[in-house]
Amino acid sequence: MQAGTFEFTLIAETGHRFGDFTPYVASVNGAGVVAFQAALRTGGSGVFVGDGRSVSTVVHTVDGPLGGIFSHPDINERGEVCFYACLKAGGQRVFIVRDGTLAIIPRDGCEFQSIGPLGPTMNDHGTLAFRASLVGCAGVFSGSREAVVAIADNRGKFSAFHGLPVINGRGTVVFRADLSRGGQGIYAGSGGSLTAIAETGEQFSDLAMFPTLNDEDMVVFVGILSSGGAGIFAATARGVTTLVAADGMFESYRGALTNNSGLVAFCATPRGGRLGVFSGPDPVANRIICIGDSLFGSTVTDFALNPVSVNESAQMAIRVSLSDYRQVILRVDPLR
Repeated sequence: MQAGTFEFTLIAETGHRFGDFTPYVASVNGAGVVAFQAALRTGGSGVFVGDGRSVSTVVHTVDGPLGGIFSHPDINERGEVCFYACLKAGGQRVFIVRDGTLAIIPRDGCEFQSIGPLGPTMNDHGTLAFRASLVGCAGVFSGSREAVVAIADNRGKFSAFHGLPVINGRGTVVFRADLSRGGQGIYAGSGGSLTAIAETGEQFSDLAMFPTLNDEDMVVFVGILSSGGAGIFAATARGVTTLVAADGMFESYRGALTNNSGLVAFCATPRGGRLGVFSGPDPVANRIICIGDSLFGSTVTDFALNPVSVNESAQMAIRVSLSDYRQVILRVDPLR
């Protein structure tokens, strides 16, 4: 199915096999393989991958050690898949499936009281970023099976964390946090000192919860300006620049998706319009999908995506709810 300069590829839908895809988003790797979480009609849940031709099971809770999956999965170029899950024996863990083998991150998996929320992100080296709670504090972490590094916690400068941390190929992690002194900020680091990307104050009055970054350490985020209006901004070592103007054709923004080529798409509401996904500043020419659109013989009532939902080819994975109570997982393919 085509929409402007994009083609929709159906990856999976609720019905005979799957009962529910909510509340988690889908992810996509460079080969166009989409990973998603689903509740099964026959009971239990699992993580699945599809390419538009077939869907296969990565892991499920029907048998084995997992008692429940409570995050989106992220998939990298090597086909490794990570996610949060509960163990039937008790406790919450971060998992990775590599070459068909389920493993805990970190290997001992016993230091965290709780994991999440939302979900992990992973780079192509198999290094993850995730949120978790230790005894007496919560924080942002990165690591692999072998070791985990603390990026930030709420015992000092930060009082709370929001959204999900995003890790790039260099191992840099970006996250959004509330400050103990008041206000908000977006920060990046790989263990040790942190770099302040943007903070509320003179320029911004509010910062959205889902910043993202690429392998060049460019951070893309939604911000509300202290002078009024919201926009999409990019931060590099050279400073902060505007990607989509706050005084443009959109009245509000939810988040943006980026890859190594720059801004790919963003969620926003056009002035007088409905929430949708757009590939540029023109809400007509750059429209991909919006609430109220016709799709597969029904009408779009909701959709979800976040920083894990885009790859280097600008393909996107979107979970869509329809007015006839179906849910679908779509891959959005740019037409060349």
